Amino acid sequence: MSDQSPAETATVQPLFHDDVQLAPLIGLSVSFLRKDRRADRVIPFVRVRGRILYDLGRVRAALLALEEGGTKRARRAASG
Repeated sequence: MSDQSPAETATVQPLFHDDVQLAPLIGLSVSFLRKDRRADRVIPFVRVRGRILYDLGRVRAALLALEEGGTKRARRAASG
C-alpha cells in the first residue's frame, strides 16, 4: 500500500505551454501560432524574457469567442 494520497500521485498539469506543446492540443500548427503572434494576435500569449508561453484556459476562451454558427432554427411553414 502506498503512503501517498491521491492528490500527491496525480500528475501535475503545467500552467503554461509553449507553442510546440499547445499546437496539438488545440488542433493548430506551430507555424500558425508563430505567424499569429507577429500579425493578428488572436491567440493570447505571455512573453517571459525570450520565451513565449500560452495559458490553455485563456487560449480556449479566445477560441470560443471566435465561434460562429450554431444550430439553425426550423423554418416556419408558409401559411396559406
